[in-house]
Amino acid sequence: MNILEEIYNYKLDFVNKAKSKTSLDELIEQSKKIEKKDFQFSKKLRNNKGINIIGELKKASPSAGNIVNDEIDLINIAKMYDDAGVSCFSILTDEKYFNGSLHDLIELRKNTATPILRKEFIVDEYQVYESFLSGADCILIILSMIDLDLAKKIENVAISLGLDSIIEVHDEKEIKEALKFNSNLIGINNRDLKNFTVNINNAVNLANSITTNKILISESGISSKSDIDQTMSKSNIRTFLIGESLMKSDNIRNKLSSLIN
Repeated sequence: MNILEEIYNYKLDFVNKAKSKTSLDELIEQSKKIEKKDFQFSKKLRNNKGINIIGELKKASPSAGNIVNDEIDLINIAKMYDDAGVSCFSILTDEKYFNGSLHDLIELRKNTATPILRKEFIVDEYQVYESFLSGADCILIILSMIDLDLAKKIENVAISLGLDSIIEVHDEKEIKEALKFNSNLIGINNRDLKNFTVNINNAVNLANSITTNKILISESGISSKSDIDQTMSKSNIRTFLIGESLMKSDNIRNKLSSLIN
């Protein structure tokens, strides 16, 4: 069993336990009382003509272990991200593997108007309603983790709530499948989730294997302006999801400024 399969099984169990406390029908009823979103995440990326940085708030990962101290003030870091001009946020909510929580998303939503991606292993439509109720503007659908029928069902639920979906891919087969989704966002992960190796040219190669007007996002492994410039010079990618190198930086504002400008 590889790490992705391990996480999938864990997450299914985690969601089932959540359902035992609050049912799917209850979440649906709660969602009906809230104004639907308006796809602000993709609109923000589309409307910005320069480099888009999706600033990720990330405490830990299976590949890197603990990135920051457990007591780190994520909201303070988020304010630095906002001040530096990130286009959108990404926040990890997985407890076991990323040391995150849904509470972190809820608190972030209270403190920013900037669109937020809930970075989570989505394995059930339950989590889409959960994301909406917690203030997310976008969810992540990992094609390596779930089958296409479930992925499309999850995307349709997101659309009904006005949430964007990033369709995350890792190889040529997946990116061709991603073109069939309604989502305007395709995330190309430079990290192989089965063995955690990173190749930032993966995004370049996959971007150049298709023709599309969808927004392509390079995820993982981007740590410098030269990484961004190299990717942009070889492809039509201009949106980058960056977390680890920002969280580890001694001066986040300066780091972001060097990436954006």
